[in-house]
Amino acid sequence: MIEEAPNVVTEDGLRGLLAEHYLIEVVCKDGAEKRHNSWYGTWVIRAVAEDGRDDKMLVTSRSYLKVREFKTIVGLVSFLADMGCTTASIPLIEGARERHAAPGRTPEPRTGPVLVKDN
Repeated sequence: MIEEAPNVVTEDGLRGLLAEHYLIEVVCKDGAEKRHNSWYGTWVIRAVAEDGRDDKMLVTSRSYLKVREFKTIVGLVSFLADMGCTTASIPLIEGARERHAAPGRTPEPRTGPVLVKDN
């Protein structure tokens, strides 16, 4: 059982938090590995306030309090898409984490490739 029960959220609760400007944070619990054509590992989801002061773990149900784990990248990307994410950045190394903004919002600026449109 999770010790800090107030710091958990169900899938429906996560949708509500996203509307309140929370971010989805994907945390890699077990490093990913490729088997044949698929990637496997263990990832969990946290809802994180923009200022980082409040976070809640995604659970399967508030009455059972089992942390929801994703075992394949396909399952994780499907969940992110269902939450309205239009991109997915998946950490592959244990302990790594990536944040995703709610629909219509953009995360903090990051360095990397930039889309350039021709006039």
